Amino acid sequence: MTGALNALRHATSPLRDRFNFAYVLPTGSTGRAVLEADGYRVHELPFVEISRRPADLLLYLPMLLLNGWRLRQLARRERAKMLHLNDFYNLTGYVARWLSLGRLPVLTHVRFLPQVLPQLFARPWRWLAENAAQQVLCVSEAVRVYFAPGNAGVRTVYDPLPARGEAMPAYAVTSTANRAVRLLYLSNYIRGKGQNFALEAFQLAHARNPNLHLHFVGGDMGMVKNQEFRQELENAAKAAGLVEVVHFDGFAANTEAAMKAHDIVLNFSEAESFSLTCLDALYYGVPLIATDCGGPAELFENGKSGLLVPNRDVPAMADAMVALAGNEALRQQFSLASRAFVRQKFAPAHTYELLAGCYQQALARV
Repeated sequence: MTGALNALRHATSPLRDRFNFAYVLPTGSTGRAVLEADGYRVHELPFVEISRRPADLLLYLPMLLLNGWRLRQLARRERAKMLHLNDFYNLTGYVARWLSLGRLPVLTHVRFLPQVLPQLFARPWRWLAENAAQQVLCVSEAVRVYFAPGNAGVRTVYDPLPARGEAMPAYAVTSTANRAVRLLYLSNYIRGKGQNFALEAFQLAHARNPNLHLHFVGGDMGMVKNQEFRQELENAAKAAGLVEVVHFDGFAANTEAAMKAHDIVLNFSEAESFSLTCLDALYYGVPLIATDCGGPAELFENGKSGLLVPNRDVPAMADAMVALAGNEALRQQFSLASRAFVRQKFAPAHTYELLAGCYQQALARV
């Protein structure tokens, strides 16, 4: 269950009175149960992504063509008017469009920073998006600058706030004078998501403030490399003598409950196009420290509704942890200001209503 899928769920949910959505997921995706619980029709295809494994490279092109044909047939059965690609690098939708002789319009969402990808792949993907899709939707201005300026078919459409609002009482900053200060790192265990920086910074911060506790929460998506990364983090915490104050847990379905049980949310990713985790923390009013790694800088005002630290700067991360943990008034300011800021910037008119307009514009050209 990825942030990209959750973001699209948040965007399509309030539009279901105007559009009829069916999702297509990779075979075996755990996201199927979540979407079906929401009432969506869900189909699966055995997508193959480009990777360094020789078997995947050999399979990629024939499976791309086969899945494009399958997607075209599925679109016919569903009487689909449009394909919305939620992954910049999944080219299956373009094959389906070509097999429809250009009659099936395509929208492509770009949910990560193409700038940090190997440009051997990113540039052709950009060309395809700009020339084969009717609309290219960028989740932030940090993403938008990668594409040709002045191209009317490329737009920034921010992800919306959680569609169901808050199910729990509003978050309230509480005194930490007589208890631990609880830091939360909510992210899947994936290299590049910054848990390693958080652990290094926490070790420095904890030496200055022994009341700090760090809680890692996230899934490994069933991938061995992610499981290995989590084990490396646990081993590092043990080697640093932090097992009593650093804890590791798996995937949390209830993001709101997880965040509201902590005092500060951390996100030290190396590259983020948007960061739904940061947006959720700001929306719920839980004080946030994030890295200046792309999209997060657009989600709040540094020093007013959160703290932005330089990317990969471990000492700055530690300083921010200590400063915010020791300043209850600042946490209170961030909690109130972040709630107000995101509710204005990510209101429906700037998010899912823009998405609806993109759908209507693309359909009008068919």
